[in-house]
Amino acid sequence: MSVYLITVIAYLVVMVGISVFKSLRVKDQKDFMVGGRQVSTFLMVTTLIATWTGAGSLIGGAGLAYRQGFSELWMSVGAWAAILVIYKLAGRVRHIAEYTLPDILEKRYNSVARIFGSIALIIGCTTIVGYQFKGGALVLELVTGIPWDKGVFIMAAAVIILTSLAGMKSVVSLDLLNGILILVALVVALPLLYYGMGGYEVIKTNLPPEHLSLLGGHNFVWAAAVFFPVFFLLLGEPSMYQKFFSCKDERSARRSVIGWIIGIIIVDVTICSLGVLGRVKFPMLGEAGHTERVIFDIAKFGLPTWAGCLLFGGALAIVFSTANSFLLAPATNLTHDIFQRFIFKNTSQKTILIMNRLMIVFLGILAYVLLTRFRNVLTMALTAYTMIGAGLTPAILAAFFWKRVTVAGGISSIIGGITGTVLAKIIFDLPNVQSYFSANYGIPGEELGEYIIIPAFFLAAGLLIIVSLLGEKPHEDKWKMFFS
Repeated sequence: MSVYLITVIAYLVVMVGISVFKSLRVKDQKDFMVGGRQVSTFLMVTTLIATWTGAGSLIGGAGLAYRQGFSELWMSVGAWAAILVIYKLAGRVRHIAEYTLPDILEKRYNSVARIFGSIALIIGCTTIVGYQFKGGALVLELVTGIPWDKGVFIMAAAVIILTSLAGMKSVVSLDLLNGILILVALVVALPLLYYGMGGYEVIKTNLPPEHLSLLGGHNFVWAAAVFFPVFFLLLGEPSMYQKFFSCKDERSARRSVIGWIIGIIIVDVTICSLGVLGRVKFPMLGEAGHTERVIFDIAKFGLPTWAGCLLFGGALAIVFSTANSFLLAPATNLTHDIFQRFIFKNTSQKTILIMNRLMIVFLGILAYVLLTRFRNVLTMALTAYTMIGAGLTPAILAAFFWKRVTVAGGISSIIGGITGTVLAKIIFDLPNVQSYFSANYGIPGEELGEYIIIPAFFLAAGLLIIVSLLGEKPHEDKWKMFFS
């Protein structure tokens, strides 16, 4: 048995052990959905870092850095800018102290906003879970030789089990280990790879010049198309709001954001740098079309064995921490915002817990189905980001920052964001549309999907503003608690 396989098995055993232990402490809905509202600042920092750093970064981001160079960081800068905005929101979100993001939508707008917000949330989050399965399957393929299609089933089963055992109580506990493991693994791997390759001069000689430039040979329209999906996703990211609801108090929520931005800058820059160095170390990956596995090849073939094991462990931590959070969010959303709110209004706490676990299983299966509908992880990630970023973010930001937004404006924005994402995806996938943009704007067909955020978000934001201004000003009772 290889040392890499032992690493994978040891990681999974520890994860299952923690989840089983935490499941014994889950008594009711508050424990399962928001961890009993007792999550400390340090735990919140590690779970925010671990959740946000997912397979979209590990596979899609690193693959883009391999192909484009340091201009890939425009995706990361979108996240950093969003976290600065979130610092202003974290305390207010905890003050409201609900269970899910659609709870906020109903408080600020109405039950219709809750329903359509739930649709955007479920589609976006479940898609994100799908490509976490792919990330874990790639780890298993390299470490054990298990074919990718079978590895996806194994990863899906593991994530579903770990998430369903204890909900938020297990998520934040697992992410304490995952967050630390991610940071340590990446920070150790980068200097070892850098100096092992011979340092800056060797790397610079073997990299295309645009890999070291700000835009990587693109223009600012491309940079905006990469920046804004991540920026708007993070501002509307449902598991983040659910975790702020889990904090001990408003002060803990705000302080955790400071640690989060420091940690995520370190993680993002390190992953990008590893992707760029991987271009020099493994040029054959680009020729074979396997750029998205660059981090895994670095772990197995570019580092000492002990450091490779550590990086594989970090890769698994990245996959599991994001998958369980993004699977928990739509599952609790279906249970709390749909079934409990509209269908089974007076059900028992035991029934709610059972229903939550069933929804986790159902959405885990749905995530696999969605995984088969996309060409690559980056395309899948940007589509999911747009669904949440256009479908939820304008209405959420308006709830906290614009007293003038009306119920009709918020609902129109959510529906417009969902519709705009679907239509843009369908239209931009048409061969004649791709040919037009390639001929007139130099945008390759496989990259056109990165731009769907532009029409989708403008449609959602435009509807929010126009419809709100055409309606009557909302009463103070509608917005007062959001500005406390």
